[in-house]
Amino acid sequence: MSVGNLQSGLDERGLVEAVQAGDRAAFKEIYEQYQERIYNLIFYSIGDRAAAQDVLQTVFLKVYRGLAGFRFESRLATWIYRIAMNECQNQNRRHSYEHVPFEAILGTGEELDANQPPDELHLTEERRQVVGDALLTLGPNLRIVVVLRYVDGLSYQEIAAVLDCSLGTVASRLSRALVQLEERLRPLRRLL
Repeated sequence: MSVGNLQSGLDERGLVEAVQAGDRAAFKEIYEQYQERIYNLIFYSIGDRAAAQDVLQTVFLKVYRGLAGFRFESRLATWIYRIAMNECQNQNRRHSYEHVPFEAILGTGEELDANQPPDELHLTEERRQVVGDALLTLGPNLRIVVVLRYVDGLSYQEIAAVLDCSLGTVASRLSRALVQLEERLRPLRRLL
């Protein structure tokens, strides 16, 4: 699903104009539409659940305050993602996070299907750890395009708009990320 599709049937412009006119229910709808995806981006960027919740609140406070001056020069989703990216960069600068723990990318394992046989559960967990470790070796610019593409499901055009870069840059970063992941995972192919 594209980040621009709104579940209520109201168009993006209508919701923003309603917020600008003081309609809090319209802002709540915007929040509900985007909060999960924005949280994922934040969490995968900084790797701390409590900090991600705090940053999420800051992002949506800035969105709420900024909507009064929103001029439709970009899509609402792009604008919200950019605010989130900037807040993640600020948070990372303040706390000097070096990497995202693999649990942040692949979960803790608690969500595994308990009905799987023990040997399959073990193999699934082993795969998660191997892929998570490989993802952690990616630089932040490569990791973020992987998150935006494969976790949030954004198109190349949407990623380019969020990152304020060209489609070629998005394609190049994603290609490099996938090549690096493939190189790191090739020797472990039997596990995957």
